[in-house]
Amino acid sequence: MKDDAVAPVIAVMLILAAIVTFLSIWNAVYVPSMKQSAEVSHLQNVESAFLHFSSDIERAASTRQDDLTLSEPVQLGGGDFFFNTLRSSGSLSVRNEQKPIYYLTMYDGTEAIMGRMSGTLVNISYEPVGNFWQDQGYRWQYGYVNVTKHCKLQSPLKHYNMTNVNTEFRDTGSLAKLAGSFGSVEYTVNQTLIQNETVNEDNRYTFSPRAGICSSIVLRAVNLSATPEHQFVSSNGFGTLQLKSDVISVPYYDVRKITIGSGREPFGNATFYGWNTSFSYLNKTYCKNNVILKEYEDRFSSYEINQSGSPVNVTLEIVNIEVGVY
Repeated sequence: MKDDAVAPVIAVMLILAAIVTFLSIWNAVYVPSMKQSAEVSHLQNVESAFLHFSSDIERAASTRQDDLTLSEPVQLGGGDFFFNTLRSSGSLSVRNEQKPIYYLTMYDGTEAIMGRMSGTLVNISYEPVGNFWQDQGYRWQYGYVNVTKHCKLQSPLKHYNMTNVNTEFRDTGSLAKLAGSFGSVEYTVNQTLIQNETVNEDNRYTFSPRAGICSSIVLRAVNLSATPEHQFVSSNGFGTLQLKSDVISVPYYDVRKITIGSGREPFGNATFYGWNTSFSYLNKTYCKNNVILKEYEDRFSSYEINQSGSPVNVTLEIVNIEVGVY
């Protein structure tokens, strides 16, 4: 009888031991593994959002479209699955870069400044909080995305190293194309006809357009800045990266000189090169008689605007792109 009473107790103890062992393995191995897997998927979503938003910035800068709004949702928290809904969280922030990427200045005939602007950039960061895998974040700066660790270490996401990044800022590289879109010049050829000195076969004077003369030039300057009221957000749900662009045209009359300076960063140097490449078309061909290169040095150039004979109207078209987090 005693043995019959002990047997059920032993059986229950064995069942309890098996349950405890199963739960221990579940909590020690399976749950962390599943949460890490979910966290990896979450970070892949963040990476995709940053790459998409980088393309949005490129689109806004290159098209220079007025009243344009683009946005990308960003999953701030993750690591949850069906049997464990505890989530990590994260933060999004956007900050203005401290140094301008270019300087544009216009002068009148007395060397007095008529107008001046500095082109700026932003950096955009995602930082994880309570991550169930690695303390991995993302940062957009100077046109490319970095992977960050512990808020300090960072390396390019789509480039092997910084040497490759700097290469992309040269010639026809992808980053040089983006930087070049931050500054360009467009022109309108003077359509006034002048009488030719000789007559034609019918003994009549003919008329021809004035060569190398422009009636107006438009300086298209892009400026990227952080929205003052929306620079930080933190949550374990979803955030949003959003940009809004608007175009402001400011006319200037009797401009006699335009100078361009570089902010001395790879992005600024590429933008400076873009400005001067655009100016060279005017200086050498279409507007060569009233847009004259006077000085070209390392990261600085100066152009004289000849207003005698045929006035040249100058318009500064500023494309303001504001980036905010919500």
